[in-house]
Amino acid sequence: MRSYFTYPIGASCLPGGFELNSFAENNIRRVYRHRHEFFELYLFLSGQAEFLIEERVVPLKQNTLLLLPPDCSHSLRFLDETSAYQRTVLWVSPELMMRVSDEDWGEPLELQLTEAEGVIIGNLLFLLSVEQDRLERDFSDFAGRDSVYSDYIRLIFTQLSRIRIQGGGTSAFLRRVEAYIGAHLSGDLRADAIAGALHIGKSHLMRRFHAESGISLHQYIVKLRLQRARRLLARGVSAGDCAAQTGFSDYTTFYKAFAREYGFSPSRFCEGFRTAPAEGESSTAIDFE
Repeated sequence: MRSYFTYPIGASCLPGGFELNSFAENNIRRVYRHRHEFFELYLFLSGQAEFLIEERVVPLKQNTLLLLPPDCSHSLRFLDETSAYQRTVLWVSPELMMRVSDEDWGEPLELQLTEAEGVIIGNLLFLLSVEQDRLERDFSDFAGRDSVYSDYIRLIFTQLSRIRIQGGGTSAFLRRVEAYIGAHLSGDLRADAIAGALHIGKSHLMRRFHAESGISLHQYIVKLRLQRARRLLARGVSAGDCAAQTGFSDYTTFYKAFAREYGFSPSRFCEGFRTAPAEGESSTAIDFE
């Protein structure tokens, strides 16, 4: 399996309609916000990191699997730069995706695979890599090699579809609520306001959201607001302005929530955080902005 220190940016970098690579590094600070013209299947293997999809932060664990559709903004932040970061990524062009799968993959997908599911997906990716290397080495003129690749990729997404159905994935209800919250994070996000905007009952909203997400509606909103506040703080926005821009009623409420969630104050967070490496630093950073 190929290893890269940079990503392909455009669909032109996928001449065969796909690209598969692995990445292992223990001296990297951040992958900056970027987007692709193709689908990205991301399988996290090890490290201490969190993935940002649009405005949603996804904690990464072993066998976290993400599928990002074209033009989906995403980035990666490392919580412990000393830990070895490993992941495998499969990029697939929209044209090839249409040939290998009839499923709708138009929304970001997040799955926490079981150990057995991780082995299955990992083995399929490995087999695709082995077959790709063999055909390019021994059968470079074989006219049917693209169909061989397509069959392996079709197997991968067939298995992914089964896992999504069995695990439920993220429902349309949950995506709808989360999208509304993300778009109105600095506004009125009381349960009755959300329920009214989405034309559903308040009790139904709160009960179903907790059942599907495993967290209460209020807790989710607070966590999302704090995550956005962290990003604003990292860009140099003052703590007071962060509180106002993320929908907290006042600075004291914001300060207490931040300290309770992260174990330190907003000012202490600002002291030790930079969004980009200083000139002359040797640690690896992959910047797409």
